[in-house]
Amino acid sequence: MRKKTKYLMIVQSFLLFLFGTFLNSNAQNLFPTAKNSYIKIDGGGINQLAPVTTGGWARGITYLNSGGTKGFFSMGMLGSVENPSRFYFAFAENSPWTSELGMHILPNGNIGVGTVLPVARLTVNGNILAKEIKIKTDITVPDYVFEKDYEMMSLSEIEQFVKKHKHLPEIPFAKIIERDGLDVAEMNLLLLKKIEELTLHLIENEKTIRQLKEEFLRYKDKG
Repeated sequence: MRKKTKYLMIVQSFLLFLFGTFLNSNAQNLFPTAKNSYIKIDGGGINQLAPVTTGGWARGITYLNSGGTKGFFSMGMLGSVENPSRFYFAFAENSPWTSELGMHILPNGNIGVGTVLPVARLTVNGNILAKEIKIKTDITVPDYVFEKDYEMMSLSEIEQFVKKHKHLPEIPFAKIIERDGLDVAEMNLLLLKKIEELTLHLIENEKTIRQLKEEFLRYKDKG
């Protein structure tokens, strides 16, 4: 009985050593698959734990070349101790969490495309191509310009303002736009307001021209 117990202990020790070696050498590939075969998760999911450390960490999934020596694309989470910093989808051979060739999502919901530090709900560092864009805004549409009690600057007043400030009234000047960027919705409504005011000026000028023409014709008939 003692010999059998001793034999079982030796076998157990060997199996633990063998299994431990397998885990250590294949910790990142516990379920290797052959070509055209897949890992199937039927219910549940995959949980990755953030390591409790005193510094930063990154945990994710990387797509490698056939030799496993070069990373193409990665997705995962970057953080420090137990605080997440951002979730990323990025192309990069090394440190994809710092790559601007992808998308980064912050814990506050801000999304950055081409930038790791989005400062708005959506921040894009590059060009945007869209078939259609609709902007919903709380800014009042300037149809109040057509109300009877609306006081509009005269063209001579606008002329003096432009000479002094080098931009139209209410329109931000170049340095402000260069510093703060351009609010598309606000600018479009401001330009609409200027078009409406210009239309009223043209209507008044047409009335004046018509009146002068009628007076000239009456004067001509009398002569």
